[in-house]
Amino acid sequence: MVVSSRRARILSPSARDALEKLRRICAAIGNCEERTSFGHPTFRVRGMSFAVIDHYSGTDCLWLRIDPTRRSELLRDPGWFASPYDPQQKALCCRLDQIDWRRVRPLIRDSFDIAQLAMDGSRDRGPSARRRQ
Repeated sequence: MVVSSRRARILSPSARDALEKLRRICAAIGNCEERTSFGHPTFRVRGMSFAVIDHYSGTDCLWLRIDPTRRSELLRDPGWFASPYDPQQKALCCRLDQIDWRRVRPLIRDSFDIAQLAMDGSRDRGPSARRRQ
């Protein structure tokens, strides 16, 4: 896993703990990199984000790409909410204080797979299609 850092925000203790757990999970997945995007620790595959320790409306959360068939189910669970900057409704956030890491681990892997497949599909459509995403 490649790690790069630029102007990272100061993380709360719960966000630091979550980041360490996320790093271990992503290291086990392999083939991903950690970067800082808009000050947030961001995990990417082939240049596409799949997991972010984020902060919205005063709440630390984990942002993930979500299979559309799981979206409604997860939104009914405590702690999950729609990502504020996701007009295509392809991602959700879960409050860090409500994460069940055993349950979220496979969702992180799914998010990785979704991002990887999206990049595979955009590669088939050519560079101009990737820029529009």
